[in-house]
Amino acid sequence: MRLAVVIPTLDEAAHLPRLFTALLGAEVRGGDRPDDVVVVDGGSCDGTAALAREEGARVCEAPRGRGSQLSVGAQRAEGELLLFLHADTVPAPGALSAMREGLADGKTVAAGMRQVVEAPGRLYRWIERAADRRVRRGLVYGDSALGVRRDAYEAVGGFRADLALFEDLDLSRRLRRLGEVRLLEGAQVSISARRWEAEGVVRRTLWNQVLKGAWSLGVDPRFLVRYYRPRSAYAESS
Repeated sequence: MRLAVVIPTLDEAAHLPRLFTALLGAEVRGGDRPDDVVVVDGGSCDGTAALAREEGARVCEAPRGRGSQLSVGAQRAEGELLLFLHADTVPAPGALSAMREGLADGKTVAAGMRQVVEAPGRLYRWIERAADRRVRRGLVYGDSALGVRRDAYEAVGGFRADLALFEDLDLSRRLRRLGEVRLLEGAQVSISARRWEAEGVVRRTLWNQVLKGAWSLGVDPRFLVRYYRPRSAYAESS
């Protein structure tokens, strides 16, 4: 089955080259090479869109925001399998092949990869383990590289374009009602530590949990996003 990668961006010219090397570099062969790469830009001013085109991606625009950009990207992507990646995440060799194989199982509707945070320290190792446990429970955040079968994605209604925050959690909850959402133990994705480094590991992690709890209690994401204070362009929502 064809696998399409969707990458939402906002001023990510500094980080995209590394990701494109992992996806479309000359050494990438076989199942690790995606059949389609769609970059959905939310209004970059640093040449992100031009760079993405030069690297071989198809580029489209969407209103800035997680749900909006991901929804548009899924609509434009050409493939039976969809993989949503942050601009500052890099799948390890073999990861896309593992995603293809994992989603080929009809019982599996979605999957995530094991996280590797690109920074030393016990707190980061704890964050990695916590993220992997969350995926095993069927909740795949964007930084775990969310892969989903298109038929399942469409069956549950896809990303909600109006969600300013927790659009990945919202989609995962709907997907796991449909079938198995699993962690691909043999697939890894490296993620940047820039947001934690900028704001403090403990502070950022605890604050994320506070926001998640508030959302679970029904607080409007359009209100919560004001307190998210994103550092990555992918996370920028307003």
